[in-house]
Amino acid sequence: MSDFATLSLTGSGLTRTPRVRPAKRAEGYLDRFDASTLWLDAVWHDGAVVLICPRLNNLKRAVSGAIFSVDGTEVRPRFTRYYRHTLIRLPAATRPGTVSVQIGDWRAETVVNGPDTQLDACNVLMTLSKDNHPDWIEDWGRFHIARHGADAVLFVDNGSQTWGPDQIRPALERAGFRTIVLLSTPLRYGPRGLPPFLNAELFLQTGVLNALQFRFLQGARAVLNCDVDELVMTPGRSVFDAAVASRQGFVSFPGRWVHPAPDDDGWPAHARHTHRDDPLKPCPSKWCVVPNGPLRGYQWRAHGLERLPFAGRFQADNAWFYHCRNVTNGWKSLKRTQVRGGTVPDTELQAALAEAALPQRSA
Repeated sequence: MSDFATLSLTGSGLTRTPRVRPAKRAEGYLDRFDASTLWLDAVWHDGAVVLICPRLNNLKRAVSGAIFSVDGTEVRPRFTRYYRHTLIRLPAATRPGTVSVQIGDWRAETVVNGPDTQLDACNVLMTLSKDNHPDWIEDWGRFHIARHGADAVLFVDNGSQTWGPDQIRPALERAGFRTIVLLSTPLRYGPRGLPPFLNAELFLQTGVLNALQFRFLQGARAVLNCDVDELVMTPGRSVFDAAVASRQGFVSFPGRWVHPAPDDDGWPAHARHTHRDDPLKPCPSKWCVVPNGPLRGYQWRAHGLERLPFAGRFQADNAWFYHCRNVTNGWKSLKRTQVRGGTVPDTELQAALAEAALPQRSA
């Protein structure tokens, strides 16, 4: 099941092939690679149907010569290529019902989504997740409601097998969100490459972020991109207020790895992650943005805005996030005591966890 207007290349005789050469692919690369999706979603936005596609790779020539139609009327496409995705814009003065593509004798179509206004004026917490425990999801939401005034969540489940939408929605409700948008997609997340191609073909997250931007978030007050194992800190203010108050409507902030205490053998709830690395070990930045602010039009990625010049100048003062190492499906395989340099208590984190009233929990 998918809540996106996704089009597969099945039946076309075409498949996407990796641009990462075999010597730079990790084990199982092809099993995780999305070879069959032409577009993840079709969204009517700003006078056009926008097709959000995984990077076309070898499909570029065939798709560039395809015939695109909206509601049966042929239109001329405009392509914009990014690092992990491609946008195809098809002019449409009003929202059409369908969009189609024809390549040779093969033709396929999907519905056209958006815009959806239910998140307008909201402080939105957004994530893509797979098989995270409902207690983790609840505590993640509860923390960002308590610390930042998040009043809405946009949660995309990536085909969970154990903890799916039937368990996710009650967890989000228990957390206390006023508005919940819960979507699903079964598409492959993508494979890991070897340096320097570690994330080169992780198509899904980038595609989802930008489909959500066009479809749900144009009227949001501010949007925080934050995974279930991450807890954002902006002492003395909310991260949403920080983004709104910033000159460009955008703030980024680095992460810090945190862990349970070395002698803690309990189930790894967020509240047990009370210790940080010593010395401090940073994580790539996350961000909060005003979607219709001065930086509208930039494409969203997991750790920033694509092609944003001088990205370092947008790092907020006195802002970071805690990255909870053992909030992961593979937590049993993590060796908590074997942390480079050791760990020390983080009293600021401990106070924040107590203030948000996150429970210790047990499995």
